[in-house]
Amino acid sequence: MSVDVPRASAFAVVVIALAGYTFVFRPLETSAGDLYAQIDAARTDLDRSTAMAQRIPTLERERSALATELAHLHTGDRRATAVDRLLRTVAGVSAHDGVAVEAVTAGVTPQLTPAAAATPPPIEEVPFDLTLRGPYGDIIRAVRDLNDADGTARITVTSLSNAERRPGGSPQLNAAFHVLLLREAQEPPHHDVRPR
Repeated sequence: MSVDVPRASAFAVVVIALAGYTFVFRPLETSAGDLYAQIDAARTDLDRSTAMAQRIPTLERERSALATELAHLHTGDRRATAVDRLLRTVAGVSAHDGVAVEAVTAGVTPQLTPAAAATPPPIEEVPFDLTLRGPYGDIIRAVRDLNDADGTARITVTSLSNAERRPGGSPQLNAAFHVLLLREAQEPPHHDVRPR
């Protein structure tokens, strides 16, 4: 049996090509696919990081605005300071809006259950009852001014009633409000500045 050289050569070329594809090209193709997947993942991470970096100036502005609002709240003040600020605000609003302060009384602080007392809330609510008297429009304006003046007070209406009408005067309204003064429950340290 004689060997047909052109046929054997063609067969050898096919075997070499098949072995080259199997052992050289196929592994490189797989690793190239892995590299493309890694590139796509890196591109996705880069896009996400770029979008986040573009938000940094906006977030810094929001943080500054929130810090300014928090400073306006005065939540870290001592209880006496917070109450004094509220009473001064009520007096100022009363004079500015032309309403009379009929009454300001300390409300009843709800008692905590033993379970709730074990972990006191971070915010303390100091309740007050406030009664204003004046024309309806002035009462509404006064309540808006109170809400705008002290961000730590929550004001809710408890009752509205007609007040006695004085001869020659416009109709008057008695408006009773429940005010919750919010402050940090932890009392800051007191520094005695009196001379000794």
